[in-house]
Amino acid sequence: MKHNVSQALFTLLLFSILTLVLTCATETKNGNATHVKTQVCMVVDGSASINDTEWSLIRQALAKAVNGTLPHDGSIELTIVQFGYSGPTYAKTELSPTIIDGANYATVVNQVLAMPKGGGSTPTAHGLYLGWKELSNSTNFAISAKQVINLATDQEPNIRNHNATSDLDESGDSPTPKDDVIAVVNNAINQGLDELDVEGIALSNSSITWFREWVVRPQPGLVAPPFTRPGWIRIVESPAAFANTISEKLQVITTGESIWVPSVEGAFFAGMLTVGLTSVVSSLSSAITNPETYPSQAVAKTVSMFPETLKKWLAEFISSKRKKTGEQRKGSPLALTKLETLSYAAALAILTFAFSYAKADTLNSIPFLLPTVLATSVIMEFVKNYVTEVTAKSKRVWTEYRLWYFGLATFLVSTLAFKVPFSSPSRLIHHHPKFTKRSLGLVATVSVVVPLAFATVFYALFIKGYIAIGNVGVVMCLTMAFFDSIPIRPMNGKDIYDCSKIVWVTLFIASFTLYALCLFLL
Repeated sequence: MKHNVSQALFTLLLFSILTLVLTCATETKNGNATHVKTQVCMVVDGSASINDTEWSLIRQALAKAVNGTLPHDGSIELTIVQFGYSGPTYAKTELSPTIIDGANYATVVNQVLAMPKGGGSTPTAHGLYLGWKELSNSTNFAISAKQVINLATDQEPNIRNHNATSDLDESGDSPTPKDDVIAVVNNAINQGLDELDVEGIALSNSSITWFREWVVRPQPGLVAPPFTRPGWIRIVESPAAFANTISEKLQVITTGESIWVPSVEGAFFAGMLTVGLTSVVSSLSSAITNPETYPSQAVAKTVSMFPETLKKWLAEFISSKRKKTGEQRKGSPLALTKLETLSYAAALAILTFAFSYAKADTLNSIPFLLPTVLATSVIMEFVKNYVTEVTAKSKRVWTEYRLWYFGLATFLVSTLAFKVPFSSPSRLIHHHPKFTKRSLGLVATVSVVVPLAFATVFYALFIKGYIAIGNVGVVMCLTMAFFDSIPIRPMNGKDIYDCSKIVWVTLFIASFTLYALCLFLL
């Protein structure tokens, strides 16, 4: 038991040290300003239809996004314009163009929290006009930078600013407030605006269609998520939902796609939970299977009093990975059994749900994530285990893929409790008349090396602009590699450790470091 506990503590200690080092490195990085890459103007509806409670939610969400979502490295210039004031003001700049960096973001947060609410009608054209004016007149305006306006509103425009001189939306009416909005947007696009997106708060279907077809840019507009390209309208049911999704929206605007990684705190606690439970169960299993050599006879005696059903499960917890009973099967090393096929189908479904749930800001966005995550799960889970299985069979170790119920339980608990899919819902079981540390160590090594190799492929896709599949793929690969390198029986890391401590140290540090860097820097 002491050996298992020491390995668990070592894993958690190393994770904690690396977390601290990377936190310091990240803070240092954030303190070094770079040139402005994106100018973002938030044009926010503060009209009478937004009540004081809802306005408070919107302000707090904007402040939270400035504090935790926008990079503090000088690459983003933020402007906030509110429309909804009564005439003749109609729209007002709440935050002048400001480069967000490590020195001023806290001040900006306080300024956002102090924004009053206009409380008038809905002069959308005035807000967009002022927003573009602020962007184009900024000292940071440059062709090399990206200029983005995000409009957040709960209704169609109803106050004119008289920019339109004709029926631009082909509604059959003389110039209306809607036509003024189109005229302002067209003018901004002609002068260099790159992108205009809309956050629609409880809009009707007809309003959604109008904003998508006539306001968002570039055209044709789309309804998001998924955020497959610029020029989208996202629908939320209330200001509270707007507040819950604003961080994802700003990530999309500033990076071109929603980038997700588990929270550092969630990953830490999910790791502690999984490693801790596995260590305890592994130790109890050892007390059942080898009571004479167990370090603590008191614990061994206590465990021997467990119900027979529990003792049987504990005995199988370790031994089930190495099936020593029954005849070794014969057949092609490339063929899958029916039970394996069912196990793969179940594991892929579980992985797809878990990573979609972890990435989604709201339950409503899960269906949009499922196709991408499923494709990534198929690539990662199937290929990794299939390659490992074929490698093992080539070494005359008959290997089969199975669901691992203990791992499945910890996997779902870490997902639902911390939104961090950690552990594994499956495992490979082996049969060989004479197991050797070398053969098992080789098979276990492949299970870590393959996801690390795939992580490089997914990262290449990520930096090439395939953000969705690259992002999920990197996180999934590095999570699997790190988990499989933890040296606690019956996990693969223990087989690598027993085979070669040098190989284990190399793989553990590599997978651990890459996983932690992913959490901080992706």
